[in-house]
Amino acid sequence: MSSEELKTSPQKKPPELSFFTVMISRGLGKVRSFNISFRFLIWSSIVFSLYLIFSVVAINLYFGELRSNKAQSDIVQQLQHEMEETKRALYQAKQRLKLLDEYVYAKSHGPEGVNQLPEKPVVQKKIVENSAMEKYAEPVITIKGLTTKRSNGKLSVKFRLAKAKPGGNQVTGYLFMIAAKSESDLHQIWTHPKVAIKDGVPVSYKHGQLFKVRNYKIIRGKFFFDPRTDTPSLLRIMAYDTSGKLILNKAFTIEEAP
Repeated sequence: MSSEELKTSPQKKPPELSFFTVMISRGLGKVRSFNISFRFLIWSSIVFSLYLIFSVVAINLYFGELRSNKAQSDIVQQLQHEMEETKRALYQAKQRLKLLDEYVYAKSHGPEGVNQLPEKPVVQKKIVENSAMEKYAEPVITIKGLTTKRSNGKLSVKFRLAKAKPGGNQVTGYLFMIAAKSESDLHQIWTHPKVAIKDGVPVSYKHGQLFKVRNYKIIRGKFFFDPRTDTPSLLRIMAYDTSGKLILNKAFTIEEAP
């Protein structure tokens, strides 16, 4: 071929590089190489970038859901606390309503001098001891194993209410426990259950604690008072049968309970 033909013939462009060569040396004279396609690198970079983006989004969603669950848990705990407070307020309202019913009953069935006994002890003008109530020809029930315990303004009472004579029919009635400061100073009293008191006795015997005794029955009661100013030391236990007849009336000093 002549020089003119060489000049006029089109020159071929060198092929474009479409791969990336990686060479690894394994010592002197030992070199290994391999080619990686540029397209593979580009797609790998895209996939890795998408993976990072999706990972960041998933992590943000996870922590967002975690914060949402924590907020909901706090709301649930707050609602539970409010529900407990509502239950406590409802119980106190029921207790006040019960005392109000007893007061209305006492006002409608007795003279105007009847006092209501709230949660705190009230001052009584005078408690009349009726000696006729304490003298019985044949006692029906009796008290055994009376124990008392004081603790931070609370007085706990426990005893066995037993029949005076074994056998016979079951004894049913209503029982009251009345605590006072002392035998000589009976101005402040506490009752279990809480009832209206007049002249040292319950206005209505049907407002007492119902009991049924075939042999014996364990009776428990609690009194609450201010330990700084109130120290009840006298306990009187009274019981009526279903007809309203007084069948038990005994007084005990709390420190010397049998």
